[in-house]
Amino acid sequence: MITDKQLIEGYRTGRREMLESLVERYQDDLYRFCRHLTLNALDAEDLFQEVWVRVIRKLDRYDLERSFKAWLFQVTLNLHRDSYRKWKKIYGRLTGEDSCRVPWVELRDGAPLTEEQLLRKERNAYLEKGLRKLPKRYLGPLILFYYEEFSYEEIGEMLGIPTGTVKSRLNQSKKLLQKAVEPWRGEY
Repeated sequence: MITDKQLIEGYRTGRREMLESLVERYQDDLYRFCRHLTLNALDAEDLFQEVWVRVIRKLDRYDLERSFKAWLFQVTLNLHRDSYRKWKKIYGRLTGEDSCRVPWVELRDGAPLTEEQLLRKERNAYLEKGLRKLPKRYLGPLILFYYEEFSYEEIGEMLGIPTGTVKSRLNQSKKLLQKAVEPWRGEY
């Protein structure tokens, strides 16, 4: 199997199909990560596209000795932070509110939900509320560790923080999420 390094070197020499292979290799992981960060499909698609545009622009400066996936996710986190700050300022000025998140829209086929699906949907709603309330410094490590399965060290490198801080933020994020889902636990 061709490595990320070989794909990038091939792209740098003018072989565009190498970039296509790189995108194909990481598109599912990256989209899932974007979806976790943004909490909705439209913003995830926008972020996904922005990331690849940025990657193409910066690929000539990418350090081939580094993990490409870790670098890709770091670019994603940075773009998400930047766009979140911009939207928060704009939305806040327009509405006087602090939040700029669009409600998470779930499309279905119109069939009635089963009891299990209703319970899962309600549990997910509590979890989503908890995720939306998490400060950004806790959300990034949480997603990178539990959803993307990066190590503490890799997360620390991506975020530019010590490994101990990563562990501390993960611990704090779990506590905050437990509080968020507590009402659901009590009811069921």
